[in-house]
Amino acid sequence: MSTSMAIATIGAAAFQAMELAPFSSFADDTPQAQDAASQYPVARRMCLEACDWSFASTVVNLPQVAVSGQLVDPSLVHAFALPGDCVIFRHPLDLDTGWRLDGRTLRTDRPGPLAVRYTRDVDNENLMPASFQTALALRLAAMLSPRWVGSDSKTQSLDARAEMALKTAMRIDARSASLERYDGEDYGVTDWVGWATR
Repeated sequence: MSTSMAIATIGAAAFQAMELAPFSSFADDTPQAQDAASQYPVARRMCLEACDWSFASTVVNLPQVAVSGQLVDPSLVHAFALPGDCVIFRHPLDLDTGWRLDGRTLRTDRPGPLAVRYTRDVDNENLMPASFQTALALRLAAMLSPRWVGSDSKTQSLDARAEMALKTAMRIDARSASLERYDGEDYGVTDWVGWATR
């Protein structure tokens, strides 16, 4: 499904959450549709950044790139450009790799190619689980609420509902992997997702 269709579907759900009549399609070119279109990418990124979602988690080998004209940290001399669809970088697969992000450049203490995990941007609604779509619609509703509802209490209520829905989506998504942490760290709990989202 295209971004425009996702905006229409999730945007309509956002207006329903605000207890307002939803717009029928993105092509309506109504103020509601325009507002949903302007805020949707930000709301989507906010929700994607919150967790290493199974439907958006990506592992790739990054080639090393040359970076000129910049001061180099002597302990992190190797540079890699993050992929264009990277919403948020998670970590190198080799957890002993020292790293730091400088904008969209990943600097490490090891040469490439470098296997990394990141959360990619997903604008296809068909790839989003229903629980994530619900959280996204509520996040969008909370962002649109100040203009379309104008009630601070309603906006706060939508914001709380969005946070709860996001935690629910995280719990559901956690069932798509084993109970152990994928990064090998041990925090003394078996349900590491529960620990991370409590």
